[in-house]
Amino acid sequence: MSMNQKKKMHFSFSTRGGSGSRRYRGGSLAAVLALMIVLFTAPLSAAASYDLPEDVSISAQAALVVSLGPTQAEDTVLYERDADAMKSPAALVRLMVGAVAIQIIRDKNIDMDTTNGTYTIDCFNRIAGTGLTTANMEIGEVWTVRDLLSMSMIQTAADACVTLAVTLSGSEEQFVAEMNATAQKIGCENTSFANVTGIDHINQYTTARDLYRIMRYAMDYPEFEPLLSASEYTAKPVSGGKGNHSLPNTNDMSRANSAHYYSPLAFGKTGYTDSAGRCLASVARDSGYEYLVVVLGCPEKNSDGESGVHFRDTKTLYRWAFNNFTYKTLLSKNEPVVQLPIRLAWDRDTVTLVPETNFSATVANDLDPSTILKKETLNADVVDAPITKGEVYGKVELFINVDQKIGEVNLVASESVERSEILSIWAQVQSFLSSPWFYGGLALLAVLLVGYIILNIVHNRRRRRNRMKRVKKYK
Repeated sequence: MSMNQKKKMHFSFSTRGGSGSRRYRGGSLAAVLALMIVLFTAPLSAAASYDLPEDVSISAQAALVVSLGPTQAEDTVLYERDADAMKSPAALVRLMVGAVAIQIIRDKNIDMDTTNGTYTIDCFNRIAGTGLTTANMEIGEVWTVRDLLSMSMIQTAADACVTLAVTLSGSEEQFVAEMNATAQKIGCENTSFANVTGIDHINQYTTARDLYRIMRYAMDYPEFEPLLSASEYTAKPVSGGKGNHSLPNTNDMSRANSAHYYSPLAFGKTGYTDSAGRCLASVARDSGYEYLVVVLGCPEKNSDGESGVHFRDTKTLYRWAFNNFTYKTLLSKNEPVVQLPIRLAWDRDTVTLVPETNFSATVANDLDPSTILKKETLNADVVDAPITKGEVYGKVELFINVDQKIGEVNLVASESVERSEILSIWAQVQSFLSSPWFYGGLALLAVLLVGYIILNIVHNRRRRRNRMKRVKKYK
């Protein structure tokens, strides 16, 4: 999917700390440089495939709705609003924290139930005075990696998250470096991390589209979803502390006793700071359909004075997606698409190209398949036999609304075609007769012939001269 270029960008990050606040503004040299880099490197794109109906509205500054396919390559963006606008991620940074933590745990073969981390004075100093949510850990408490990871995700506990980063990577800085490396690896184009807690920082930003990429990557780990799906999590330190810690999920849509509960929701992560606003990234499943929704920059209350705007916007977008889209087969595997001219076949001039596989996508319920535009791109204008069934000779791209690409599939030969040896030999002869070598040979032959004629003339003149000399000698 392509992306819209932002004509104006402005950062104003604030961090709560007790009754005061720290504010970082984009007027600094570092911010200006960062913005210039993004402006000149961010790719451009057309609008999303669909607009929201007039009776459907949201308050989020940025949003993205994606229909998830069997693979990321088969995902379909259904709706986007400023999906490439850089925003403070707040606690949504934990999506990458979770993915990287699982990655490190696997790479180092760490047993999450026997490997422990200690909440130290250094960990305390990193979050002291920030106003961040914590699990009320005490200095010296020892926790298993599993509990640290779970508390970091489900309840946004900053003390657990910093302790987790130090335990797995040796320092928060090293863990953040691995987060940035992973973001680059998975194709995040406008994302940078500066900490694991979600506290606002001039070098910590992301976009709705990059958060989708991060979630899609994290979902490849089976361990990831359970970290965010439970309604609460109870843990007890291995040593120290005051006993059990029972932490509720910050995502009201996951809790049945909440007014914002939404049963199709599989999992999600909330985030909030003054500059980020209310944010939520989540996945919902129902009747075989799976959608991912990201909303960023939601206000505390909507125009009707209702709170929980990020939950309301998310539910609105899910209901719109579930009620208005269908997964349809738009191109069948054996459907003829185009005729490819061929040579060197005795009784055939063309071969039919068909899709390599069925092509299916999530499209509007009322979409008429006959209105889908198909653009064929062939690897060559004409090919020589033999032709092998199933061999790729091009691709077909599918568009709706004239210019909105919804996918592409390879075009392959529908059957095998044998080569005629007679036509092949004749083609080689024709090729030779029209080649530079042939004309070069003719030119060489002409030169030799002319040379022979000249030599013959010269030789004959000499013979006549010699004959005349002998005649004169005997007269």
